[in-house]
Amino acid sequence: MKRLVVQWPRLGPYHLARLRALYRQFSEAGIELIALETASRDEVYAWREEQADEPFKRVQVFPGRTFDEIPPGDMHSEVTAALNRLQPDAVAIHTYSFPDSRACVAWCRKHRRGAVVMTDSKQDDAARSWPREFIKRRVLSAYDAAVTAGSRSRAYLESLGFPGERIWLGYDVVDNDYFARAAADAPRPAGLHRPYFLASNRFILRKNLPLLLDAYAAYRVLVDQPWDLVMLGDGPLRPVLESASPEGVRFEGFRQIDEIPGYYAHAEAFVHPAEVDQWALVINEAMACGLPIIASTGAGATHDLVGGGVNGFAFEPEDRRALRESLRAMHDVDRDAMGEASRRIIAEWGPELFAASMLSAARAAAEAGNRRFGPVQRLVLTTLRLATRSTTSFHAIES
Repeated sequence: MKRLVVQWPRLGPYHLARLRALYRQFSEAGIELIALETASRDEVYAWREEQADEPFKRVQVFPGRTFDEIPPGDMHSEVTAALNRLQPDAVAIHTYSFPDSRACVAWCRKHRRGAVVMTDSKQDDAARSWPREFIKRRVLSAYDAAVTAGSRSRAYLESLGFPGERIWLGYDVVDNDYFARAAADAPRPAGLHRPYFLASNRFILRKNLPLLLDAYAAYRVLVDQPWDLVMLGDGPLRPVLESASPEGVRFEGFRQIDEIPGYYAHAEAFVHPAEVDQWALVINEAMACGLPIIASTGAGATHDLVGGGVNGFAFEPEDRRALRESLRAMHDVDRDAMGEASRRIIAEWGPELFAASMLSAARAAAEAGNRRFGPVQRLVLTTLRLATRSTTSFHAIES
């Protein structure tokens, strides 16, 4: 394998951290890395557009466009045209549910090139129906290897018939060194003079923030000197959450990646209550900054990174009492020891893991990729392409 294309709908700071590690790994192996970005921005994440020079080649299919506004037919044809120009030996493809991802895997099968799926989906992310799962099985059978988030994502892929020996872990990682360094030097955020729990989310239903506010209100009754609760993020539920918030809650809004470490650095513990989260990179960030974690089992990261009283506590996402007790317990534990445990655990889940896993997966895919469409694969992918009316037509998770 001489050339790998890694495809995402748009590149944010978390993608770039992975790509830089991948570039270092691939340079040593003599493999060219190209990042293929469908659009400049999307309607979900408010990240700044990252335009700094990178050591790898970066190709943007629709410069200046918003991903969600591009007609699926145009997306399919232009992504296909970009791959025709780039001629990679393998393509690492973001998920299997978007028009650009299906264009990539169709190109790989037509040209007998390796296809790697990058996914963090797990069984309990959404209600599963047999027709949808049947289609998903057929689509996934067109891929040759997978890089997935953690144990829950691996189990879900295997349940869909994907061979376990072709699955590698480490998809959802952050630049641990960046967060650790930035937190070490970060001043205390303005106005935050009291001890506080930190939560960072998009303010949407599946993040389960009303339960956090309820549990926090109950926690305040249990302790003599309750800590504040600082909420980072924004979204459609913000007015509702602000109107329902008890004493001690502070809403600090959405923060860019260079603003976040200061909030981690001075927090007592990090709380993540999501009902459903395929992974939850904010848990990685908090652990890299040395925080104890309270996280729901609705987040994929919790099962691999958190709990057992080692670096924090896990709770079921509907269990308000367990969350309340976990908040209270943080007053009594050795938080420094928990924070050090977080650092030790997350050190094994950094961009280097992603890069090593991708190198193995891409090589395996390139070796196995010399196959064309099966008739059922072709029928399913063609039907999905013709039936797609928007970029999220077949995406089941609330964005």
